[in-house]
Amino acid sequence: MARGRRRSSPGRKLLFALLPLVLVFGGLEAYLWGSGWPQMPEGAVFIHKDVYWVKEANLNLESTAHKERGGSFRVSTDQNGLRAPLHSETKPAGAFRVMTLGCSTTFGWGVDDAESYPARLEAILNEGGHKVEVINGGQPGYTSFQGLWLWEKALAKYAPDVVIFGYLVQDSRIVQYTDRSQALLTHNADFLKQNLLHRLKTYLWIKEQIDARRTVAKESSEGGTPRIPIEEYVENIRAFAALSEAVGAKFMLFGYPLEVSGYTESHRAMLHAASKELPAPIFDPQPEMTRRTASETLFFPEDRGHANAAGNDVIAQGMAQFLVSNGLVK
Repeated sequence: MARGRRRSSPGRKLLFALLPLVLVFGGLEAYLWGSGWPQMPEGAVFIHKDVYWVKEANLNLESTAHKERGGSFRVSTDQNGLRAPLHSETKPAGAFRVMTLGCSTTFGWGVDDAESYPARLEAILNEGGHKVEVINGGQPGYTSFQGLWLWEKALAKYAPDVVIFGYLVQDSRIVQYTDRSQALLTHNADFLKQNLLHRLKTYLWIKEQIDARRTVAKESSEGGTPRIPIEEYVENIRAFAALSEAVGAKFMLFGYPLEVSGYTESHRAMLHAASKELPAPIFDPQPEMTRRTASETLFFPEDRGHANAAGNDVIAQGMAQFLVSNGLVK
C-alpha cells in the first residue's frame, strides 16, 4: 500500500515562500557592504569635519577667541565638556536640576561663564528662593541630531528634573547635506544604535531611495536643505520628549530668539505645533526680543546670531518667570 504524500505545514510553506526574498536581501546586503556604500561624492562640502564632537573637557576659564567680533571670552567645562555652571555628574540627594539643550546660543558663545543664559537662569532662580542646579547642555554647532547622541553619551547621567529643548538655530541652517546624510556618508554609525533595522545597509539603502535628500546633496539652484529637515525635526522632538519621560523629567520647548528670526521660521512654527501635539509647554521670547531690540543692544553687532550679556540676561529672566509660573521648578 502506497504511503500518502506528506503535507507541508503552514510554517514550512511560509519559509519556502520567504526564502527567495531572504536570498535577495542577503545578497544586496553583502553587495552594499562589499562595495563600501555609500560612496563619498566628489566635492562634498560638510559644515563640520566630524559629525560628532564636544567641547574640550576640564577647561578652567580658558580664553576662547570670538572670531566674529574679535576679542575673547572665558570658558570653563566639566569632565564631559559641558559648560559652566559646573555641577557633579551625580545629582546630590534633594537637588533639583534643569537641563538646557541647544547650540552655541545656549552654550553662550561670546560671553563669559557667568553671563550665559543657563548661568543667569540658575542665579535668578536661586536668588528667588528656588534651590536649582542648571546643567548647560548647549554645544557650539549642535543640532538635535547631535543632541540625541550626546544624551546617550553623557547628558542622561545628570538626571535632570526638567529638560528644555532649545535646538532651533542650527537645525534650521541651510546646508548642502543634512546631518544624517553626513553621518551616513562618513560611515559614522553612532546614530545607528536606534534599532536593529538601522544596522542593515539594505534598510538604509531603501530609505535613501525613497528620500534622496538624506544622501544626495541639494543643488544650489534648489536652495539647499536644512541641517535637520522638518520631518526629522519632529522625530527628534518626540524622541527627546520620550527620553525625558524615561528619566522622570518634565519636558518643555524653547524657541531661542534671534535679532532677525529669518530662516528659523519654519522650524519655529513646528516647535509650536509640537507643543500642542505632545503636549508640552513652550517658551518663545522672539516677539519680545524683536520689540526690545528696536531700542536695546541685545545681540553682538558683529555677530547677530548670538545674544550679548544683556541679551542672555533678558532671556534668562523670561525663562525663569516661565518656569515658575508653569510650576516646572520647585
